[in-house]
Amino acid sequence: MVTPAVITGVEARPTLWVDFHILPENRSAVRACKRVVQALHRPLRRIPFAAPLLLHGPSGTGKSYLVQTLIREIISGPTAQTVQSILANEFPRSTSLTENPQIAAEEFEDFLSCDLLVVEDLNEAKEADVDSVIRLLDHRIARQKPTVVTASAGPAGLTTLPRRLTNRLAAGLVVRMEYPGVVSRRQLIRSVAEKRKLMLEEAAVRWLAKNSAGSVRLLLGSIEKLKPLGKDTGLPLTATQVRDWLREPDAIIDPMERIVSRVASSYGVKPKELLGPSRLKGVLVPRQVAMYLAREVAKLPLATIGRYFNGRDHTTVLHAARKVAEGIKSDPQLQVAVRELKAGLK
Repeated sequence: MVTPAVITGVEARPTLWVDFHILPENRSAVRACKRVVQALHRPLRRIPFAAPLLLHGPSGTGKSYLVQTLIREIISGPTAQTVQSILANEFPRSTSLTENPQIAAEEFEDFLSCDLLVVEDLNEAKEADVDSVIRLLDHRIARQKPTVVTASAGPAGLTTLPRRLTNRLAAGLVVRMEYPGVVSRRQLIRSVAEKRKLMLEEAAVRWLAKNSAGSVRLLLGSIEKLKPLGKDTGLPLTATQVRDWLREPDAIIDPMERIVSRVASSYGVKPKELLGPSRLKGVLVPRQVAMYLAREVAKLPLATIGRYFNGRDHTTVLHAARKVAEGIKSDPQLQVAVRELKAGLK
């Protein structure tokens, strides 16, 4: 008798922080982020935190997803907190903090005063923005306001940035995130497969873990591609089935199906709800995000997207895409969610 791997083995489930999988390779980073949450939610307890906190590691180690989890924890916490999230290469272009201080103060006020500032992909910062980043860090450090920075490398490895910036990062808490090892990959596969209601034989889990070294994003993408096969068979997938399906060109999922499936999973709703008539915010927002991604990632025509969403008019799709594009500018949680979805769909 074949036992589904999703319910077997002592390493079946990694610990979760909300919905972020805590593995040995990222445990220190999660612990540091929890410290930031505790400091913001319990200001009277004077819980210390490092300023800034630098999370670094290669693409696909989960930095953005961890930051997204951190933001959700802070926004949904017991005390009202403000969060700003920005990519290092998307600082306001009209002026910097070193040019016209009066205008700059208005442009950067939200970044200066928010309870938590997140600066992602610092390694991609433009030379013109370095002084602005430094002043932001100095301002927030002096006022004990936490800043979380992500980058592809630690301070010593950010050779394109001046030392006056990397020295400030080194003075805070620096935590590296690694790709999961084979044991962690097996844990992650079991946990995600269980959440996706995908049954895998133990041999299939081990084959996936062995052949998916590197990016967590690619590993999760492989599991996503197996969902149609799992629905067709209704039985635990064997290693041979998994191998043949992932190597078969015909296994490529329709782009709209892939986008809707990803968005629905991310927001905790069912794909059929996104396609249905519901106007509840919990369904409306992810539906608009899916339409936006269909335009931005899949580059599909408005009419094609509308037809997929049960014959909606192209003007509805255009409105949804524009609404998400505008929301990204002011809503850090939406910005991070869309960024992570985009990365997973590439």
